Amino acid sequence: MIYKISKGILLLFILVSCTSPQKQYTLTEFELLRNRDFNDSWKFSKDSISGAEQPGFNDSGWRNVELPHDWTIENNMKPISDQQISIFSKKSTGGASTGHVLGGTAWYRKTFFIGREDKDRIFHLAFDGVYMITDVWVNGIKAGSHYYGYTPFSFNITPLINANANNVIAVLVRNPGKNSRWYTGSGIYRQVRLHVTQPVYVSDKDVFISTSSVSDGKANLSLSLKIMNENPKNVDASVRIMIEDENKKSVYDNTLNQKLNAGTTNLENQSVEIKSPELWSPETPHLYKLSIEVLFGKMIHDIFTRSIGIRTLSWSAEKGLLINGNEVKLKGACFHADNGLLGSATIGRAEERKIELLKKNGFNAVRTSHNPPSELFLDYCDKLGMLVLEEAFDMWEYPKNPDDYHLYFRENWKSDLESMIYRDRNHPSVIIWSIGNEIYERADTSGVRIAKQLSDAIRILDSTRPLTAGICEFWEKSVNIDWSASEPAFKYLDIGGYNYQMKHYESDHKKYPKRIIIGTESFAIESFDNWKMAEKYPWVIGDFIWTGIDYIGESGIGHGTYGEKVNGLLPWPCYNSWCGDIDLTGQK
Repeated sequence: MIYKISKGILLLFILVSCTSPQKQYTLTEFELLRNRDFNDSWKFSKDSISGAEQPGFNDSGWRNVELPHDWTIENNMKPISDQQISIFSKKSTGGASTGHVLGGTAWYRKTFFIGREDKDRIFHLAFDGVYMITDVWVNGIKAGSHYYGYTPFSFNITPLINANANNVIAVLVRNPGKNSRWYTGSGIYRQVRLHVTQPVYVSDKDVFISTSSVSDGKANLSLSLKIMNENPKNVDASVRIMIEDENKKSVYDNTLNQKLNAGTTNLENQSVEIKSPELWSPETPHLYKLSIEVLFGKMIHDIFTRSIGIRTLSWSAEKGLLINGNEVKLKGACFHADNGLLGSATIGRAEERKIELLKKNGFNAVRTSHNPPSELFLDYCDKLGMLVLEEAFDMWEYPKNPDDYHLYFRENWKSDLESMIYRDRNHPSVIIWSIGNEIYERADTSGVRIAKQLSDAIRILDSTRPLTAGICEFWEKSVNIDWSASEPAFKYLDIGGYNYQMKHYESDHKKYPKRIIIGTESFAIESFDNWKMAEKYPWVIGDFIWTGIDYIGESGIGHGTYGEKVNGLLPWPCYNSWCGDIDLTGQK
């Protein structure tokens, strides 16, 4: 959700919550209390310091920073001498792949006060993304660790919180070795929230609303939700479900009386009917507001809110991709997540501006290559009407770099994939899930096994969207392998993703007439020919060029030269790829 609320107002509401726990809050106040902005007043030190997780550690000499924060861009974009450039480039483990930048180790610390009246509340500390390996302590006690730099994660820190006292969060972030093929940034580069609720509350990740059908002037929605009861005994409560349109007019209001058992309580799927719905589409991105209240009598105990969109989605080789029953061809752009000279920090206006630039230049879809984006980015895609192909991974168990996520994939793929789906399945802009990009083991026995695991896991949580993956030729092999050997890689996909393989579209259609094809990655110079294929055939649903917006890393991969051709990546001071349809400053 997008909130633009001053820190002063937020502090006022937090103070009110600490002194008047029985107060009946307004909806806005509940949103503030439940989703506390935790981005200001952090201390930062780029050093592998011993003992910094302890609450009594002296951090008075550390820098003050506000999140989101990317320490890599700070070091890389300062004017430096030729001698410093030489030293700097040699220190960069990622080299040209990551834009000749430095990773390393750093600490973040934050001290915050929790009032006496908050002692019986539930606290979840939520990070939208940290690059890369993250360890979190609260008051000197380990809350947990996270290993993928692109997925959200949270910890229930209730047992670690001290009421009526200062509390200290310490975060150790390591960006080690050679772990990426592009610029990643380093640090807590996305938003942080402290979710504070009563012991009975709506579980954010378990709310899922989807459009079953739209016909005869009404929309039928399916809503599933889960109420957490962390009291030691059962309680009686009411659960009120409300939906408002963009003019704040109520279009649905229903209350369920529930006995909430101690522990998790699942509510059966609720059927929701909306009359005369305003449908979400790229041309008309209408949004509704869903609110779920938990009440004890007339007293509101918790309120969950989020924006939703009403739209149908279907796909077939015969009719292509249909949104609200209308055929849509994807004029897509791949992009990496950095914001140019701002680095990877997910500043709201920078995320919004990317979408505005892409729409202005004729794109209606983006592929988040090759990882989940920030939630802020998807919020703006919902608001502005940009379709999203959301990708999960760039590698599975086989490495592309010695220190990349393959080291953690086997133990963590399921939780990371689930965190992506839980967070993003309510975004109407997200229309396709991708399980991977140019995976080395994609067509062998282990790759097919993994593809099935990933596909099964997604379909359990969300069966309303099709699955794809970016499949390329076997260019990573030392011997020539025919394209036909890639067939097993498509086995568990709903849509065949083709990276730079337009030449196989027609011949593959003859072999696999039910296969839907999309150009998940293509050269911009071939975009017109790709588009002609999409216009000609219903089973070709669109194309994503590499790339829509230029990015840091893969330095000079798209460069041009006079005279002798120079292949490969370029040395410092070239730090950007130079292959974007739009450059780093936003110019065509």
